[in-house]
Amino acid sequence: MPSYTPASGDATVRQVGALPLQPPDPGRIGPYVPLGRLGSGGMGRVYLARPADRTPGLAAVKVIRPEYADDPRFRRRFEREASLHGRVSSARAPQLLGTGFDDSLLWMATQYLPGLNLADAVRECGPLDVAGVWRLVSDLGRALSALAVAGIVHRDLKPSNVVLTQQGAHVIDFGIAQATDSSAITASGSRVGTPAFMAPEHLREGRCDTASDVFSLAGSLIYAATGHAPFGDGTGVDVMHRVAFEEPRPGIMAGLAARDAGLAALLSACLSKDPAGRPTPRHLTEAAEAAGGRHSPCWHEPLGGRLLARRQACDVLEGSVVQEAVQETGRLRTPAQGSAAPAAGPARGPARESGAGRGKRKVFFALAAGLAACAVVAGTFFLTRPSVGGTASAAPTVAGGTARDGARTSPVPGSSASPSGADDREKTKEEGGRGKAATSGAAADEASPDPRTNGDETTPTAAPENGEGGGSDEGIPPAASPGKTATTPAGPPWNSRCTHYSGTELTVRGDKGQRVVQVQCMLTQRGFKVGDAGVDGQFGGGTLAAVKKFQRAKGLAADGKVGPGTWAALRSST
Repeated sequence: MPSYTPASGDATVRQVGALPLQPPDPGRIGPYVPLGRLGSGGMGRVYLARPADRTPGLAAVKVIRPEYADDPRFRRRFEREASLHGRVSSARAPQLLGTGFDDSLLWMATQYLPGLNLADAVRECGPLDVAGVWRLVSDLGRALSALAVAGIVHRDLKPSNVVLTQQGAHVIDFGIAQATDSSAITASGSRVGTPAFMAPEHLREGRCDTASDVFSLAGSLIYAATGHAPFGDGTGVDVMHRVAFEEPRPGIMAGLAARDAGLAALLSACLSKDPAGRPTPRHLTEAAEAAGGRHSPCWHEPLGGRLLARRQACDVLEGSVVQEAVQETGRLRTPAQGSAAPAAGPARGPARESGAGRGKRKVFFALAAGLAACAVVAGTFFLTRPSVGGTASAAPTVAGGTARDGARTSPVPGSSASPSGADDREKTKEEGGRGKAATSGAAADEASPDPRTNGDETTPTAAPENGEGGGSDEGIPPAASPGKTATTPAGPPWNSRCTHYSGTELTVRGDKGQRVVQVQCMLTQRGFKVGDAGVDGQFGGGTLAAVKKFQRAKGLAADGKVGPGTWAALRSST
């Protein structure tokens, strides 16, 4: 893997989908260090960032402008947005990593998704092929199903809020989402969204439910296939009228039908003016399975190549964090390895010698603390790093946060300057959904309580997907040459024999595949029974019971969900 250097840093940041930092940007956001700008808008900015403690992973951190952050009412709405996002449990949406209000900075961090949002993907690489659109139907149908289970209506599904990565499609930006069991985050009665992709009942009556999200999703899928919204482009009253009262443009639908009649019929049904006549999210995934779309492993070119390049650049950034930690460890160890203290020079008097002795003791304890911290960082990396092509990284520590599966995280102290108040609307070609591709997560200006009907200003969030970094077998090697990667020590049987999957993506009952095999293998090696079928890759009742039993034994929330906290516990040496 190529190494990250200051000289190549800006180019790598740009390749990931961010813009280089500017002087007004903060040097620290809670427990994160910004690396670049993913986007900005009227409400604030979204930054690509790494954990300040140098644990693996990248995050998309949304920072709200101080004039809004100081408003207690706005903070409550912002907290509700984070609460809604935290309820979503799906691989098709970026993971919420944490929120905070530190040194006047109100922030929310989500998993960084290295990819492109659908709007940029179509604009830069052309409409998707039929297999790619069916893949979207499958992935986004699953995302909507997860939202429905969590009791959430997105309310702004549009191409810029869909992020494409090598692993599939993801829904980002819950800034104006609404819980079905509570009031909306935005002002009551407002029509918030993007007119060309809003549902007719939303425009006419301000009413939204899962069927409304299905309508909006269909519009985004038609855009993916044709490069055009089904009711025409624009943001004015004319577009709203067509969406609310007219049929989709015949030429667009005819072109889609010529490519795949079944796909056109499905999406036409999703655009029914009557919400009761639209397919459910489950119907969408079933239709995709019947069409075989979910088995399409690759995006069309040049899109596939763009996503690969973005993933590789993300790996370079993640690997650089580990290299820096290892190199710093080497610098710290050098003074401690000296054979003798230097002799006092002629100018040193007795008082100077006494002060030096006290200073040496302080330096010794500082070095010891630094080495211990580096050992923890390196150990965490080798225990949790994914293989090439792995999925989401372990959640970085966030101030006062809670891990996805209930494990409490520790606050990390830090300070930073306030972000600039300038409203510079840079167009970021991202990933993310980072969100979440180079766009994952929520756009900074979409947490606004004000109605917004002027197009796609969403910035990706992304969320990190782990890459591989350099290091050695030991937690604190004397030095490390950049780009050199050593193997993880064998360790206990659950780490040496269970090597089917090395990521930390949320794994729950009903899942199947290598992630489940890894969970079952680790539990079995630790002495937990996963059911009569054994390690079969099927997350059923036996595996669920074993996970809960293990979580209770480790003092975790016994919810049966294998998130970053439980993954870390499974891979620990005890």
